[in-house]
Amino acid sequence: MTTYADVQRRLDRGAVVLLDGAVGTELQEMGVPMDSTSWAAAALVTHPYTVRQMHEKYVRAGADIITTNTYASARHNLEPLGQLALTRELNLRAVVLAQEAVARAGRGRPVLVAGAVSNYGITTEGEPRGALHRYSPPRTAITAEQARVNLAEQAEILADAGVDLLLVESTGGMAHRRWILEACRATGLPVWLGFKCRQEAGDSTVRVGYSSATPLADGVRELKGEGSAVIALFHSSVDDTSAGLRILREAWSGPVAVYPEASREDYTAAHRDDTPNAISPEEYLAQARQWVAQGAQVIGGCCGIGVSYIRALREGLPASIPSGPRG
Repeated sequence: MTTYADVQRRLDRGAVVLLDGAVGTELQEMGVPMDSTSWAAAALVTHPYTVRQMHEKYVRAGADIITTNTYASARHNLEPLGQLALTRELNLRAVVLAQEAVARAGRGRPVLVAGAVSNYGITTEGEPRGALHRYSPPRTAITAEQARVNLAEQAEILADAGVDLLLVESTGGMAHRRWILEACRATGLPVWLGFKCRQEAGDSTVRVGYSSATPLADGVRELKGEGSAVIALFHSSVDDTSAGLRILREAWSGPVAVYPEASREDYTAAHRDDTPNAISPEEYLAQARQWVAQGAQVIGGCCGIGVSYIRALREGLPASIPSGPRG
């Protein structure tokens, strides 16, 4: 039986580890509608076996780690659906579906399950709203205290259900990222800290989140000593990921993960099957090979980077990063 310690040993030796790809947009491709307040979490109620099948596809494509469909399944996401009483059940269900997928499709190959915890849908009272991304969900302000309670509850449920590690997936500013990190660390499980990053036209500084003014370098330095086993750049464009990777490698000497998105223009319930991604699986593989050459050890994908991309990575990525010390 493979444990997280085995994966950590692989990372310590310089091995390249394959994360899965998008959850929500892959479910959309499979015909599952998204919800504005719970994104793909609504599928845990309406399409649980499609969720399991989605995970199975990633396992068969060669992913070493798959991610639970819990990016938007905290209490504040489920309450608008009328599913508040099922907060524990639906998060547990998400983990069980991923575990079943590994058992059904893994054929004995070791695949770990990562629990996703995010700030999706959180706007705290008194917080400046800034420029919300055009795909941001409707938000009802809750207190900072309640947000932290909700995040801690979700992280604990995922840990109790048996995930192997927890992903801190914050697209917001540093306060939200710290709340998620604290909630995940409290479980005692290994934690991978994620940053969405962006570089705006006319500004050479790579910044944190959709609208935060915090430079990525400052954000990494602020939290790198907080016990994360891996630091990741996620849900960022390919170009922003490349720019952010250079900064991350300077600020952090540990293992690095990248799982960007495909820069589609329709990450909504109105997703169109005929809208092409901005990058093909072959082009993505070529870019991923460059990231590995720069020291990125965990490669996967976010919105739009689906099963065909992960299969291409499995077939085309080197087994390890170039020799030499990190940092």
